[in-house]
Amino acid sequence: MKNEFDFIVVGAGIAGASAAYELAAEARVCVLEREDMPGYHSTGRSAAVFSETYGNRTIRGLTVASRAFYDAPPDGFTETPLLAPHGMFLIGRADQTARVEKAGAAFRELVASVRVVDGAEVTRQVPVLKPNYVAAAVHEPDASRIDVNALHQGYLRGLAARGGQVVTDADVRLLKRNDGLWQAETRAGGFAAPVVIDAAGA
Repeated sequence: MKNEFDFIVVGAGIAGASAAYELAAEARVCVLEREDMPGYHSTGRSAAVFSETYGNRTIRGLTVASRAFYDAPPDGFTETPLLAPHGMFLIGRADQTARVEKAGAAFRELVASVRVVDGAEVTRQVPVLKPNYVAAAVHEPDASRIDVNALHQGYLRGLAARGGQVVTDADVRLLKRNDGLWQAETRAGGFAAPVVIDAAGA
């Protein structure tokens, strides 16, 4: 088949673009996107936060490990910073203080800058909160806003630079296995690869 690759990635949002970018360093990759442009759905509507306290310990560990990429992306990846300092509080009422302290201790195992603060400090920095509601909080000063568009476009540019392809208007209508290859039939034609990655979102 003419359009034969090592990997087919279905979906050109942030998940598909980032996976394809990494794979393209070592393999022939094609991304099939249903819409007429990448990032049309969730990625294009995302207001993302980089938080090293989000999720279970495994997810937090992966996030911490990825910080170096966001702080210093490869040359040519982006012309603007990917992260902008924001800071976050995980707040708790008086009956939740023990849980806040437990969470803070768990977060500090991976992120030294995290600390537990009292309600007065929280309301001083976030005066919209009711003083009698917040008793304690975990403060994550290094949490940041992510420039989702810059990140997404960086992955797409990097993918192209590594020889990867993005095919738009290519909704996968049929996917079948034949002679060790997945064959994808789309409006844009047929594509084949031994491995297909589903990054098509919800």
